[in-house]
Amino acid sequence: MPLANGSGTRIALVPETVFGTTPANPTFQVLRMTGAGIRSNKTTGTSEEIRRDRNVTDEFLRGVDVAGDNNFEFSYGSQDDLLAAALFSSWNTDVLVNGITPKSFTYEETLELGPTDSFSRFTGVMVSQLSLDVQARAAVTGSVSFMGQKETLGTAALAGATYTDPNANKVETASGSIAALNVADVPNVAVRRVQIQVANNLRTRPVVGSLYTEEFGFGVIDVTGTIEAYFASNALYQKVLDHGGGALAFTIGTVADQKYTFTLPKIIFQSGERTQRNNTSDVMLTLPFRAVLDGTTGGSLKIERAVA
Repeated sequence: MPLANGSGTRIALVPETVFGTTPANPTFQVLRMTGAGIRSNKTTGTSEEIRRDRNVTDEFLRGVDVAGDNNFEFSYGSQDDLLAAALFSSWNTDVLVNGITPKSFTYEETLELGPTDSFSRFTGVMVSQLSLDVQARAAVTGSVSFMGQKETLGTAALAGATYTDPNANKVETASGSIAALNVADVPNVAVRRVQIQVANNLRTRPVVGSLYTEEFGFGVIDVTGTIEAYFASNALYQKVLDHGGGALAFTIGTVADQKYTFTLPKIIFQSGERTQRNNTSDVMLTLPFRAVLDGTTGGSLKIERAVA
């Protein structure tokens, strides 16, 4: 009997026109991922009936939710749909700014089992959170947290389904792929790490008569992050004390017209700190921040692609 291997996993997405409904003859986009963990989570209850024989009468099912994380190494053209879904927006002439239009997918995980494969299909899947991590001497990485409506199993592809293979663009690194790094207009900042998180604050909407959420509610888009920089002057730390900030911007990529520029036009520093000093460490600034609305941009996060 064939047993499944993690290396034989295929993850693919197709956008839904109607929440929770896989389109007919779907064209799935196969994702580049380093790890996938989306799953169904049951909520159960235990009967509290009193019995003289001391047995539990029942363990009943109250609801089922779908959630999980996928990890990736950042490469050009590989995460565009996920970025748009995380920002509740669409690419407009290669520019993406956070908006108010939710997007859902059918997410399919295929496990290779020889003649008959295993298909797990999760419908009504939305991006709850997305993170990006740019760390010195490392690949640019990220993760996507999904929430979905329900899971169904199959042993064959859907009727009319086709699969688009992922691109083969190189994985970007913080060492060789980052340019035009601007931290609050302070010159000559030596940055060791930048982390950005986007949270959509999704919530389930359970209804009587169904195990599954009817749809997802959502709150504000919360764009936060942390900058780790070597301490070289008072300039950045003074901005923390002043409850100030500025813009955070950087470009990822080395090939012309295959680069992205990430711009957070207005960040405000929170309670940053200088690390403890000792004989064998550098003095570092750890600067948590929140991005807020910039009137000119019309949002808190702008991403440009196909940058020269």
